[in-house]
Amino acid sequence: MTSHSEILKISESWIRILNKMDADQKCPRDFGSGDLLHCSEIHTIMAVGKNPDSTLTRLSRVLGISKSAVSQMISRLTRKNLVEKHRDPDNDKEILIRLSPRGTIAHLGHEQHHARIYARMHQRLGDLTDEQFAVILRFLSAIEETIDESGQDVG
Repeated sequence: MTSHSEILKISESWIRILNKMDADQKCPRDFGSGDLLHCSEIHTIMAVGKNPDSTLTRLSRVLGISKSAVSQMISRLTRKNLVEKHRDPDNDKEILIRLSPRGTIAHLGHEQHHARIYARMHQRLGDLTDEQFAVILRFLSAIEETIDESGQDVG
């Protein structure tokens, strides 16, 4: 059985990780397009790249943020020439979003960035047994659920 002090050690480690991730995400990066992109920008580019010719509504669902927030982000990325808007040929009222050539470069650069991270993680973890993998997933799920519940406690 896990003791209170062991849970506290896990919690302290998790908080350190969150602080490091927060600091890391505040630093914009160039993923090969020549643009310094913030985390929210590259994640929007990734959503557009994985869901080409999507509407703002669809991107809102994919990203889990409001349609207004997506609209603002798409406008910013359009000004940076990373995404393009075009009319749906089947429905002239519908605006679809796709990556520009520079956006495609950023998208692919971000995928390479993640591939390097995954390779380093695999190098550190090695091959996991099914049981070890299940414990890690259970741990991450518990963290996510706890964070979700903590957000409901506010107010």
